[in-house]
Amino acid sequence: MTILSIRGKPVDPAISLIIFFFSALIVGVIPFLYHDTAAQNFPDEETLLSFFGADLCQLTSTTIEERNSYACSAFLLESAGLSAKTAPIAGAFLSVTLTVIPILQFSRIPLGVFFASLGWGFIRAIFLSVLSKDMLSACVVLLSVMAAQHSGFGLTWFLSSTIYGWVVRKYWLLVSAVWLGLRLIRKQLTVFRLLVIIVVVYIALALTFQIALGVTLDFARATVNENREVGAEGSRTVIEAVIASDNALLQALNATITFFRLAFPLELLRFGSVSQLAFISIMPFTFIWMVKVVVEGAKSNNKNLIQAAKVALAPLSFLIIEGVFEPDFGSFARHFAIVSPLVFSAMALAQKTELAEKRLLRRRQAAAISSNPLLVRSTRQDRIS
Repeated sequence: MTILSIRGKPVDPAISLIIFFFSALIVGVIPFLYHDTAAQNFPDEETLLSFFGADLCQLTSTTIEERNSYACSAFLLESAGLSAKTAPIAGAFLSVTLTVIPILQFSRIPLGVFFASLGWGFIRAIFLSVLSKDMLSACVVLLSVMAAQHSGFGLTWFLSSTIYGWVVRKYWLLVSAVWLGLRLIRKQLTVFRLLVIIVVVYIALALTFQIALGVTLDFARATVNENREVGAEGSRTVIEAVIASDNALLQALNATITFFRLAFPLELLRFGSVSQLAFISIMPFTFIWMVKVVVEGAKSNNKNLIQAAKVALAPLSFLIIEGVFEPDFGSFARHFAIVSPLVFSAMALAQKTELAEKRLLRRRQAAAISSNPLLVRSTRQDRIS
């Protein structure tokens, strides 16, 4: 059973269970309480509902350009029996399961990690209060979280994310490709090499976009922000290029800077809202934990730690691609809140290795003491005194 720990000291299992239960309850209630407000603030539900009843997805088409992401999302959501009325139910289910399952994968979950996971749960529940494409990506992540501790994780994540990218959000195809590439060179990853690889990925994308499509690397972000109405969702937190250039190398440098701006969104401090402060507080820690698991997995031969690294590479790959496509920090918080449970599943796996090594060390110490009569006698005298 999972228990909460504070500074390494375990909390009573019954108290831990009560805390987990009420946390899940709060996360589950948010979609119902926030639905009306979310429907007014986020246009996704209204847009999706306009496609309900119209078979415009062309799901069987072999040409990806022929599919409209909203039309296909509407088709899938409607086929699942969802509507504006039932959206909070689906949102509550997805929010609770994506929050609770990674927590329950821990043996002992540190208080700080628990609060970070719960913080992402609150953010996720707000955005899943209404019909959105994120409900479909949440299903992809939920399947992967459930498979995180099994050998089938890689296949589950790769296939589900690729299918989602093919049908709904095209940039998820790049997420799948980056994950596969990082997975193949996992053993060579260090913090420095990871930084170099991120820059190389951005250079490759910049050259591909420029040669094959005739556009700059940040064309998607620029297009969204140019067409954005003042006062629309995310208009205050738009991500603008620090280095605007047609040069592929400078575009890659700008994407690298954006990557770290997303990982450490300290520039949002100027707004000072409670929701943004919560996001600013948990995103850097989540990023550091994610990279730590990846690097530790590269150094280890332990199967649990290797598996943890594979899982952590999924949200890391997503973050790399977000450095190219995200138009504003609000959209990034919404999208990363969906994939963040994978970070905590990876940490839970890494913890299993740590606890197993501690148990093995205690057994060896006990065996060494029992095999040495002098140590046994000394230990007995210490107990008596």
